[in-house]
Amino acid sequence: MMRFVLTTAALTAVYALALASADPWDLGLGAVISVCVLLGFRRFIFPDQGLPPRLALQRAVHFPVLVVGAVANIVRGTVQVIRVVLGWTTAHHAGFVEIPKGDRTDTGVVVSGLLDTLSPGSVLVDIDPEARIWTIHALQAEDPDAVREDVEQFYERFQRPVWP
Repeated sequence: MMRFVLTTAALTAVYALALASADPWDLGLGAVISVCVLLGFRRFIFPDQGLPPRLALQRAVHFPVLVVGAVANIVRGTVQVIRVVLGWTTAHHAGFVEIPKGDRTDTGVVVSGLLDTLSPGSVLVDIDPEARIWTIHALQAEDPDAVREDVEQFYERFQRPVWP
């Protein structure tokens, strides 16, 4: 029940921020929409088993570190793209890189792909659950093993404690 209330409040806040309004009618409508979304997608949003409190706290503590790591990747990717756009380097080695799933959960693969896509210069292309790989397109893919190593290091250092 507490998760439902907190999630309703969070979704209502996002709705209010999207409207840039704190009018009581807008907040009320946002709360109604939030409740409808949560009721409609309850099994997807709230899996049958919740996380144990200790694990949830551990993930909450490590989340800011993940955000800092993602921002650092975004800055690094932005610099890389700026260098290509200004002609300081070339993108002749852009290409697809297949990354093994490894120890990641299915959700972990999706989060890894999302975080990689947030950084300019790379984008998630495909996830193949049968082959246990996911594919990204990288701006600098001349050394696919280095790209794989970079993605794996980010996962181990920043993402694994939050989304394994």
